[in-house]
Amino acid sequence: MAAAVERERPDRVFFLGDNLRDGQALSGRYPHIPMDVLRGNCDWEPGPDELLVEVEGVRFLLVHGHLQRAKSGLDGLLAAGRQAGADMVCFGHTHRGLNLPAGDGPWLFNPGTAGGVRARPGYGVVEVEAGKLNAWLK
Repeated sequence: MAAAVERERPDRVFFLGDNLRDGQALSGRYPHIPMDVLRGNCDWEPGPDELLVEVEGVRFLLVHGHLQRAKSGLDGLLAAGRQAGADMVCFGHTHRGLNLPAGDGPWLFNPGTAGGVRARPGYGVVEVEAGKLNAWLK
């Protein structure tokens, strides 16, 4: 995660759960970068399960994905995103990258797993410019 932050120099970081302490440590290492840190299904420490964040007029629903049953399909994520009025739902849980632009629902984006847990290591980059979204898996 630190290597991705060093490489990309982001304006903000979304940590989407599991190993909450890693997200908190990353936040402590880069105190000048706003970080939204969620807990996942493997975290027992207190912390948010979901956040709604607005960046330059774009609404992001941040979830880990286990409560929306992401491993069973995308319907729960789409429903949660619609209910929140989100433009993009960012989630983890499956450890597999997904970059699915909005059709009739919010854009679904899973950056994958920075630690390479049961999948190749990777991360995602989301760009907001003039209220428009673009996203890449790296």
